[in-house]
Amino acid sequence: MKILVLTSDVPATSSMPGSPRLFSLCRELSKHHELLLVCRCSSRDRYRMFLNDPTAARVFARVEVLPDPPRPTWWGQQWHRMNLAAFFETRYRQPSYYRMMREKIDALCIEAKVDLIYADLIFMTEYVGEHRAIPAIVDLTDSITLMGLRVLRSEHGLSKKLSAWAHLVRARQLERTVGNVFDLVVTNSVVDEGVIKGLSGSSNTLTVTNGVDMDYFLPGIGQGETDKLVFTGVMGYPPNQDAALYFSDEIFPLIRAKRPHAQFWIVGNGPPENVRRLAQRPGIHVTGEVEDVRPFVRSSALVVCPLRLGTGVKNKILIAMAMKKATVATPLSIEGLDLVDNREVALADSAQVFADKVVHLLENPTEAQRLGANGLARVREHHSWAVMARSLEMAIDSVIVSRNGRSHPLN
Repeated sequence: MKILVLTSDVPATSSMPGSPRLFSLCRELSKHHELLLVCRCSSRDRYRMFLNDPTAARVFARVEVLPDPPRPTWWGQQWHRMNLAAFFETRYRQPSYYRMMREKIDALCIEAKVDLIYADLIFMTEYVGEHRAIPAIVDLTDSITLMGLRVLRSEHGLSKKLSAWAHLVRARQLERTVGNVFDLVVTNSVVDEGVIKGLSGSSNTLTVTNGVDMDYFLPGIGQGETDKLVFTGVMGYPPNQDAALYFSDEIFPLIRAKRPHAQFWIVGNGPPENVRRLAQRPGIHVTGEVEDVRPFVRSSALVVCPLRLGTGVKNKILIAMAMKKATVATPLSIEGLDLVDNREVALADSAQVFADKVVHLLENPTEAQRLGANGLARVREHHSWAVMARSLEMAIDSVIVSRNGRSHPLN
C-alpha cells in the first residue's frame, strides 16, 4: 500500500527534540508499506537533523516539503477573527494558499497513486477534502478540546479566560466535524478518545497509546548521581513550562529543606525567559536544547514529572521507565497509562506529598530501584512501538476494506 503522510513539521526521530510518535509509527508501517512524507518545515536545522538520521531514509521513500503560508493581509486577519478560526488555520486568513495546498495534495495523491492519507495532528486536516476517492485517517494524538477545557479552568483574569474560551469554541467545532472528513480518528489515550466520541458519536475512533524505542532508550549501569532530579520535555510547550515553574516554586524548596544538596535539572529546548531565570536559584539548572537527553536521564537519581496541564500519554514517563528510572509524578502525568502508585511510579497530587515522596525515594534507593525495575517490565510488555503500530495497521486495513472492498496483507 502507498501511504501519504501529511504533517505540519518534519517528524522527530528518537534522537530529535519533540515527540517521536509519528516517526515511530511510520517506521513500523514502512516495513509493510511505501510511505510518502509531505510536510512543512519549521527550520533548516531540524530538516538537516532529520536527513542526517540514518533511520529516516529507511522509513520514507520520498519527502516533499510544502511551502509556508505567506504573510496574511489585514482583511484576511479580520475574516479569520470573525470566523473564530484556530491560530493554525489558513482557509480564511490566506485563502489562495489554502486552495493551493488542497490542490497540491490532491495532485500528489494522483501522481503517486496513493492508497491512503495519514494526517498527523489537527494542524493539516483542513487540507484534506471531505469528498475524496481514497480513504484518510487522522492521528489527533491529544484532544485540543480537552486541553482547552483544562487551560480555561486554570486561567485567571477576564482577558485570559475570554481568550481561552474562544480557543475552546473553535477546538470543539474542529473536533466535532473531523469524523465527517476522516474514515478513522486516532488518539493516544482513552480519555482523549472519549472526548472525541462525546463531540461526534458517529466518528470511527481508535486509541493507540504512545510507545517507546526500547533499543534507543536503554537502562544505564548504576543508580545515578545522588540527589539529582531531572525533568525533560520541550520547554516551549506551555504545560512543561507550568510544570517547571510549579516544581521550582512549590516543591523543590520543600525538598531542599530536607536534602540541601538536591539538584533540579530542567532539560529540553525552547525554555522561555521565566524558565531560564530559574537557573539563578540555588540547585536549579536549565539546559536549553541538548543533543541527547539520555545522559541526563541516565545520570539522575529520580525523574520527576509535575505536570498540571496537558492531555494524552506522556513520552517522558515512558522514556524514564524504559531507562529503569524511578519516577515521581502527578496523576495527570500518567493519564492513559495503566500504572499503579508505588508499583511502577510514585504519584503525588499536592506539592507537600510530591516533595515527601521524592525525599523518601532519595533516602531509600532500594525502593527507587524496585519502582524502576517494575516500570521497565511494564513498558517492555505493553509499550513497544511494534505493538502500538500493529493495532494501527489492523485498523487501517479495516478502513481500506470498508472503502474499497479489498485488503492489503499485513504480513
